[in-house]
Amino acid sequence: MGVWQTVSLVFMPVLAGWSALRILARQGQRLLDYFSALLWSGAAIGLGLGDGPGWLLAAGCVTLAATLLAHLLVVAARRMNQPLREVDPAAFRARLLEVCTTDPSPPAFLAGVGPDGTITVWGLEEAGIPRDRHRPGATCGSCLLEDVVTELAVNGEDVVASYRTMLSRRANQLFVLRRGVISGDWEAELRPVQGLKAPYAHAPCQVHRYGRP
Repeated sequence: MGVWQTVSLVFMPVLAGWSALRILARQGQRLLDYFSALLWSGAAIGLGLGDGPGWLLAAGCVTLAATLLAHLLVVAARRMNQPLREVDPAAFRARLLEVCTTDPSPPAFLAGVGPDGTITVWGLEEAGIPRDRHRPGATCGSCLLEDVVTELAVNGEDVVASYRTMLSRRANQLFVLRRGVISGDWEAELRPVQGLKAPYAHAPCQVHRYGRP
């Protein structure tokens, strides 16, 4: 293998690693960095699996793992940088139910408990509930959301049971609630959390502590 060919092969993981670093460092759009990191990592892995040297395969796997790790860190940092609001649990629960049972109610929303125990709600911004981290004092955030889902959704009890099962497997979930166009009834389902998947490990209740059902 010639010198220039070796140099060109070395540049593949170098460019992939540089793009992974830019994913962490860049503010705003990162699509080009993601594309570059995945492209060069994939090229290195492809050549390493083919006629290329073995070290190229290893380097490509390392840069691919670094890209995935950078993505997880960006997602985690974005979530942790959301404003933190201290809320009264009873008032927050009542507000969620009021928004969803008063016409015109939103067609859908998502809610979940983060790894820090705070509640985040998406889709109710126009109703005055911001997409912030809400800390419900000493109340368990999972218990609060379970109460809302059970009272609001026609299939709430079944979804809550599935939610507890997934938490017991250390797989945090989001509640997705949609209102039927014709019936007007709310229905719930679960969606896996993207990013840090472990549920809150120090819930103030025995039901959700360390994910045990």
